[in-house]
Amino acid sequence: MDIDKRKELILEAIIRDYVETAEPVGSRSIVRKHRLKVSPATVRNEMSDLEEMGLLEQPHTSAGRIPSERGFRYYVDCLMVKEELNQLEKELLYRMIADKISDVNEVIQRVSSTLSRFTRYASFIVAAPITLDEIKSVQLMEIEPGKALLIAVTASGIILHQWIDIPGSITGIDLDNISTLFTETFQETRPDYLTRTFLASLRDELWEQRQLVEVVLDSLNELLRKSEEERVILSGALNILSAPEFRDLEKLKTVLGILQEEAFLKQALNDTPVQEITIRIGKENKLEEIKELSLIFTGYKIDGQEMGKMGVIGPVRMEYWKATSWVESLRDVAEDLISKLLK
Repeated sequence: MDIDKRKELILEAIIRDYVETAEPVGSRSIVRKHRLKVSPATVRNEMSDLEEMGLLEQPHTSAGRIPSERGFRYYVDCLMVKEELNQLEKELLYRMIADKISDVNEVIQRVSSTLSRFTRYASFIVAAPITLDEIKSVQLMEIEPGKALLIAVTASGIILHQWIDIPGSITGIDLDNISTLFTETFQETRPDYLTRTFLASLRDELWEQRQLVEVVLDSLNELLRKSEEERVILSGALNILSAPEFRDLEKLKTVLGILQEEAFLKQALNDTPVQEITIRIGKENKLEEIKELSLIFTGYKIDGQEMGKMGVIGPVRMEYWKATSWVESLRDVAEDLISKLLK
């Protein structure tokens, strides 16, 4: 598409103003705000040309223009300059997420919430299924009478936990003994081999606590089963409320409902290979339910292996130049912290 420099300046000005105000942009406001050295009449002519090219739309007669989805795409591909975080901002961001971090799941949760907080869009992380190499330790902690917390830690630093019911006759010493025996048995055993036949010998050694051993085994199997599933962590879904595009209650309910469906987000991303940054604008999304939204996402890898995807979802009227930098910066933080935890 052949667009001269002046048309590009006007298109960028309209996009910036529209993203800021959510209102159609007129020629006089462009000249005044952006100090263009041309008359409003000249700007109107250029806006008409941009509209004919399909880059602008005129929502109402005699109103200003707004960018079309095609206009946003041209801007993203040809004009956008990312507002990069400076080195100090990156260091502060890293320290904020890394503070007292203990496991991979915590990194993912913090990165997701931080991404939604600073972009003001909904953020998501689709984490690939965890490959559990081996269980390093099992611990049972009595929290209250009849309740204990089962904690399983893998050699890769992944922590799995679940509440379990325990018989009233079980003491703290019993829990310690069971924890020790499980830990010693599982230290060099891959989770795929944790079967009832394999664990039968434990019941002989802990015959009086066999009921609890059964509960622990069931809970471990459930934790391992869940770990094999792709997980979706969503943060900031209510940020959608601030977008004027979704003031219609029914439309808002539809969007929020979609965001809460893990299978939907997986489906929206599963046909895209990991690459630096992918931006899908409005109708570029294949799923009908999100054709009024834009996605900015990227893959994150550890030692060359794909761990999942992360990004933001919001209105087409999005600050692409800022959101892209936040997605990239937090991707780098996630990769570095997870790599360190897995060493």
